[in-house]
Amino acid sequence: MSGAPIGNTNAQKGRLWNDALRKAIAQDDGRRLRASIDQLLNLASKGEPWAIKELADRLDGRPKQTNALEASGEPELKAVKIIFVSPDGKESEDLKVLNILN
Repeated sequence: MSGAPIGNTNAQKGRLWNDALRKAIAQDDGRRLRASIDQLLNLASKGEPWAIKELADRLDGRPKQTNALEASGEPELKAVKIIFVSPDGKESEDLKVLNILN
């Protein structure tokens, strides 16, 4: 199953916010948006760390999150057991074991 659980309205809340923001920007032909961007650029040019980070995130995209796994010594996993289950919930008699070798 992917996506939000049934009944989750978080996306709707975000959509309402975005719609209201776009409407406000359109009503003054983007003048306040342009002023906000100018302010952000001014702060970044003065070395304000959060403003520099915001610009980098907006221009280059946020960095992808990475997860580093480290193994120490002997691997803990020795075998993988795969059990096939039929749609009626019965396990197959044919069990497969895969040995993990270094």
